Amino acid sequence: MAAKAPGETRMSTPKLIDLDPLTISELEQLAKRVGQEIARKRAAGREWLEQHGTRIVEADTPKYQNPNNAAQTWSGKGKQPQWVEEVLAQGRRLEDLLTDDLRPVSRRSGGDRGGRR
Repeated sequence: MAAKAPGETRMSTPKLIDLDPLTISELEQLAKRVGQEIARKRAAGREWLEQHGTRIVEADTPKYQNPNNAAQTWSGKGKQPQWVEEVLAQGRRLEDLLTDDLRPVSRRSGGDRGGRR
């Protein structure tokens, strides 16, 4: 029988929590604790995978985004999705589709060079 990764099996069914009586502050604290627990379990799972000689394959980061539907992205690898072909056919450039974090910062012409005010 193969070893099981941490968090792979459950001892019991989780109980549903009635969130309705909780204040916003209590919900935020709960969300923070849940996020921390998820991060802890992910780290334990990654460590287990590394110890058992399994590597993690990360998904390609999106490089391009559909300007008409932000949910549609493309890593720039493989065949261009139809939405990319359609936007390019409209005369836009591939650079116009870069995601915000990859888009170059535009500089104002002239800039403030300490000249006239």
